[in-house]
This record gives sequence, structure tokens and C-alpha cells, in this order.
Amino acid sequence: MSGFERGTGFLLARLGSLAARSWTAFLTGHDLTQAQYVVLATLGARGPLGQRRLAELVAVDARNIVPVLDSLAARGLVERRAHESDRRRRTVALTEDGNTLLGAIAVTASAEQDRFLRSLNRREREQLNHLLHTLYASHVP
Repeated sequence: MSGFERGTGFLLARLGSLAARSWTAFLTGHDLTQAQYVVLATLGARGPLGQRRLAELVAVDARNIVPVLDSLAARGLVERRAHESDRRRRTVALTEDGNTLLGAIAVTASAEQDRFLRSLNRREREQLNHLLHTLYASHVP
């Protein structure tokens, strides 16, 4: 391994690429895209949300979230309802099937993470996670 390949930036980029491919394959196995998963996870964590607020939270333009929501609604994973106080606005919520899928993904994602990090013991995993959080927080406001 050359000096460049030992550099932190190279290793982070390479591992990031490997992790991204692994995660994409994992989501594909659940017939989901990254955008669909982020919507489901956000609704699972925060509960029903206005469509515009959901778009903000998942960092997708409000116009571009519509096809993502359409695909999830077609599968019965989310439902859109008229907002209680403003019928022009829409509220998005997980359905029972959406909650079930999100729970199943959480269980299998944990196993996938264990597989990916198999060369590290519990203490090393905690340390890595702590260091990555610290580094991430220093770059993302």
C-alpha cells in the first residue's frame, strides 16, 4: 500500500464508497431508493408531517418530493391527508405497512452494519462512531 493509500482522506473516501454501495444494495433488497428510505425514516422518527416540512427535513425540493411520495403511497407505505386547518396543504404519515417495513429494515440494517464492521470489536466500533460524529459535526452545521 502506497503512502497515499494510507492517508485518512483516501481511506474515508474509499470506505464511504464501499459503505454507500453496501447500503444501496441493502435498500434495493427492500425495493427502496435512498430518498424513499429517508422519507420513511423521517416520518418514523417525527410522526406525520406537512409535505413541505417533510421536503425540508429530507433536503429535497418540495416539487421533487411528490414522485417519491407517489411511489411510497402506491405501495401503501405512506398516506397523504388534507391538513386539519388548511385543506390546500397535505399531511404525510406512515401507514401500518410503512411502520412494519421500517421496523424490519432496522433489524436487518443492524445485522448488515455488524457484517460491515465485523473486524472491529464493540469498543472499537463505539470509538469509531464517536470520532466520526465529532468529525461530521465539525463540518456540518
